[in-house]
Amino acid sequence: MSFSRARTYALSLFTLAVFCLAACRAEAGPVHAQCAILMDATTGRILFEQRADARIPPASLTKVLSMYVAPNAVSSKKKSLHKKFSVSRAAAETGGSRLGLRAGDKVTLDQLLYGMAVASGNDATVATAEYVAGSQAAFVQRMNALAKKIGMSRSHFVNPHGLPAKGQMTTARDMMKLAKSYEARYPASRRYHLAPSVTYRGRTEPNHNPLSSWYPGINGLKTGWITAAGYNIIATATRRGHKLIAVVLGAPSTRVRADEAGRLLNAGFAAISRKGGNAAAELGLSARQAAALKKSPAYAQPMKPAPSAKKAKGKKSLRAAQKQRPRTDVRPGKAKPQRAEPVKARGGKHAGAAEKKEMKKPAPQQARDKGRSAGKPAAGASQAKPVARKPQPAPRQAHPAKARQAKTQAPARSRAGTGTPTPHVLPQPPAKPLPKR
Repeated sequence: MSFSRARTYALSLFTLAVFCLAACRAEAGPVHAQCAILMDATTGRILFEQRADARIPPASLTKVLSMYVAPNAVSSKKKSLHKKFSVSRAAAETGGSRLGLRAGDKVTLDQLLYGMAVASGNDATVATAEYVAGSQAAFVQRMNALAKKIGMSRSHFVNPHGLPAKGQMTTARDMMKLAKSYEARYPASRRYHLAPSVTYRGRTEPNHNPLSSWYPGINGLKTGWITAAGYNIIATATRRGHKLIAVVLGAPSTRVRADEAGRLLNAGFAAISRKGGNAAAELGLSARQAAALKKSPAYAQPMKPAPSAKKAKGKKSLRAAQKQRPRTDVRPGKAKPQRAEPVKARGGKHAGAAEKKEMKKPAPQQARDKGRSAGKPAAGASQAKPVARKPQPAPRQAHPAKARQAKTQAPARSRAGTGTPTPHVLPQPPAKPLPKR
């Protein structure tokens, strides 16, 4: 290698190092969310925590506990993973994120677990609860009993899917305990959480967890969102014999949620590689700042995303345009009836400028103006003769027999979907035959 090439190579490495250092400094600071916790599940050591005991709605992270209760019934041989059963109307009509179930569909518990983990299907969750426990209320009782058993002391669940409900609360620490116990008890469940997509009735739903497709060593686990909670995520990953669990609750957006979970995992693995390193220091926090973040309020509120400069500029330009716009009598959304103008007597001292101008015109010109305004030619004005048009012949109609033949030979339009095949396509329910007439 020549001296010039070596110098260029060294300069490139130096530029890259400076850029990476600047990027790391830009990320320094606490997790941009209400609550967070990071744990080394291999050793049981808490690497970082931020208001980890503040209570907040779990949203769809509730489905992790539901997916924990369902395999318990299978392992006790009370229910089967591959036996088909019918979907109820109550399950099919559940709102929110859906797999697309319909009342009467024949499905298996294995299919529903894919729908819960990948598509976060509330309909699949209700169908699972009814199949496992007979009703949603009985299933929720099992959920709370299991949560108490694994040490989730500050959590309470009201429904199996996580839709808004009064009294349904959890904490980041309790979600960490749930993830640790769930993956230790059912390690094969990662096949549900790492599936790239799920397809049902021709509709493909991608995995809601973006980390599942690119983060090295990722195992799962689940995302969730409701307005009262914000954006939540549980992310687990394994590297060099260490398994980390990161929980982020109350993030302001989906992107921030994924970025902060990845940043937590990166800080944890970096601290472990340094043998006794501190994850808070890897995040750019001092010991005093890390100690202050451990204090938890009773409840946490979701963070609101800061308005971008582009949006703010757009609002300013909109206000400026509204100020320059001439005012009208009728405003959008506040229409007012137009008042009739009073009829004024012609002439006199009360006549307007336009009326006085009209009075000064000669009589023939006034007549012509009135004729134009009424759509009639005035007296003395030349009238254009109408041009006679030839009548056009009516279109020829095809013979009835030929019309029927052309209709039968017309190609039928395809109703099949154009979705690309995915590795996890669920079996479609058989189509019902049409009634005979």
